[in-house]
Amino acid sequence: MLTPDFPVDLQRRFESDIISGSLPPGYRAPLQHIALREGAEPDEMRKVLRAAYRKGLVLILDWEFEVLDPVKPSVQSLFQHTSQVGLKPTSHVRQAVIEPATPTVAWHLGVDYGAPVYRLERTRLVNDEVVANQVNFIPYEVCPGLEHDDLTQHSFQRLLEDKYHAVVVHIQEEVALHPATQQDQRILGLASGAPVLVVQRLSLSWTRQPLVWADIHIRPDRYHYVASLWPQAASLLNDMQKRE
Repeated sequence: MLTPDFPVDLQRRFESDIISGSLPPGYRAPLQHIALREGAEPDEMRKVLRAAYRKGLVLILDWEFEVLDPVKPSVQSLFQHTSQVGLKPTSHVRQAVIEPATPTVAWHLGVDYGAPVYRLERTRLVNDEVVANQVNFIPYEVCPGLEHDDLTQHSFQRLLEDKYHAVVVHIQEEVALHPATQQDQRILGLASGAPVLVVQRLSLSWTRQPLVWADIHIRPDRYHYVASLWPQAASLLNDMQKRE
C-alpha cells in the first residue's frame, strides 16, 4: 500500500481548532502566522490548508486563509435514505487501499496524476439482498485513517462529515446502462453480457471541491429498490424493460 507524505497530526490539530472555535469563523491570518501558531513547517501547513479548503473549512486568499462558517449536513446519504424508506442497508467492505490516482480518477477528483487516493470497494446490500458493486475514490487528505473505520452498519458520507469534517453540499450524478464487467458478474451474480445500471456520483464540498467520486454498478432487476434509491434511473430501467 502507498504511504502518503502528509502531516496527519498537524491536520487533526488544525481542524480541531476550527471545530472547537479556537479559530472562529472569520479568523484570517497569513500562512506563516498559522504555521508558527501550530508549530509547523510552512510547507506542511500549506498542505493542511489546501485540504481544509477542499473540505470547505477555509478559504485561501493569496497568502492568507480565512475560516468559514460551519456548514450543516444537508445532502442525505444513500444509507440514510434507505433507512428512512423502511429498508435495511448494509455494506461489505471488500477493500480499502491507498493507491496513486489514475488519469481518470485524478480528473474527477481534481488531484495530480499519481497523487495518493483511497479506493474503497464495497458490496451494497438492502434487506440482505446484493444490490450494488460500489467503488469510491477519495483524496487521501480528506480522510487519512479510513482503512481502519468500520463501514458495515454506518453511512460512509456521515463518517466523512462527522469524523473528518468534510461536509457534502453538492452532488453531481450521471446514470447509464452498460454491459456488466467481470467484477460485476462475480459480485452481483450477473450473466456475461447482462446490463448493469451505472451511477457515477461526484460529491462536492461548500467550496465546490471534489470529496468523493463514486462508481456504482447496480443490478437492474432489483427494480423495487432501484426506483426508490435512484429515482433518476427509473425511466431508464422502464425503457430497458419495454425493449425486452
